[in-house]
Amino acid sequence: MTQFRTFILALIASFGLPWLCLVVVPAVKYQALSPLPYDKEADGMDGYYPPVPINRQGQLVYAREGCVQCHTQMIRPTQLALDGWRKGWGQDQEARPAAPVRSNELRDYLGEPYAFLGVQRSGPDLANYGWRAPERAVVHQMLYAPKSQHDWSNMPAFQHLYVERLAQGPVSSKALKLTGKFAPKAGYEVVPTAEAEALVDYLLSLKKDYPVPAKAAVAATPAP
Repeated sequence: MTQFRTFILALIASFGLPWLCLVVVPAVKYQALSPLPYDKEADGMDGYYPPVPINRQGQLVYAREGCVQCHTQMIRPTQLALDGWRKGWGQDQEARPAAPVRSNELRDYLGEPYAFLGVQRSGPDLANYGWRAPERAVVHQMLYAPKSQHDWSNMPAFQHLYVERLAQGPVSSKALKLTGKFAPKAGYEVVPTAEAEALVDYLLSLKKDYPVPAKAAVAATPAP
């Protein structure tokens, strides 16, 4: 009986402690977080960190379409600079930025009911996609027909978020500029639905490398 009790306690400890440390404690800490104010003299900027909320409607579309299965939203910590220079991962798009893009912190996800950290990087990390994203029309084209931009792309097409309709009068300003085998039938045009627009809004709002108060004195580029 004593051995059985010891076995049960060891089993509870084996599963309970990791659950407590990896799930419960971080969840409690996250719920207690609040935005931090910048100090004008120390940080070089006003306002609060994080300053830009994500687009919640677009995040719901992102979750439903399973984007998190292929894209992460987390810049891992750099250990002894082994990751080198993270070109194009944040605001600085130079070949060798003055400082590597910082790793993400818990407050970067403040205001998000779920932080889509991801499970694997089959596609690019999207934590700071809002800084490096091309113009809006190109993002729509990539979602509708990824292979229209890169024939090697393994990204699935989200054509169900778009409508192919008969063009009436001048071509809509929102119509996708598709050519070749991706172009719609003659006299038709492809336009984004409200869900596609929300998804693009969400992708463009992903900017998780703003300066952390008391850790950076350089102001971030204001969001457009």
